[in-house]
Amino acid sequence: MDRIAQLQDLVKQKSSLKISSKMLDYAGIVEYYPEELVLTVKAGTKIPTIHAELKKHNQALPFFTNNDCNSIGAAYANGGQDLADSVLGVQIIDGNGELLNFGGQVIKNVAGYDISRLLVGSKGHLAIITQISFKVLPIAYVGELLPPVKSQ
Repeated sequence: MDRIAQLQDLVKQKSSLKISSKMLDYAGIVEYYPEELVLTVKAGTKIPTIHAELKKHNQALPFFTNNDCNSIGAAYANGGQDLADSVLGVQIIDGNGELLNFGGQVIKNVAGYDISRLLVGSKGHLAIITQISFKVLPIAYVGELLPPVKSQ
């Protein structure tokens, strides 16, 4: 039984859960299409791992991540509007233990409420985040969007 199925079973049993990505050991890049500027990652993937892969193709995430967030799932759960603007889709486990997918891997894929963006900043209270798809940008373009960071 894979990690997601185990987690679904726990939720269906209405177990009292406190989940961390470390416990799940659920990390890695699911799909990455550099030419399409689309990246899908598991929620436990470390942000430096994502930056390293994107850098190979002169691309970057178009948002800042909090230093306290070492996984992309934590950044998503604590994120703000800049992160929400780059989310294309999300896979979650809801309170009934169902695995649900919202959004997709294309820029315009939603009519009505965009659940994948509404969950950004929810601190994991509304669902368990398992995978996230982002649009990424060329490094030169990201440099124009984000202000320089002063080193201390």
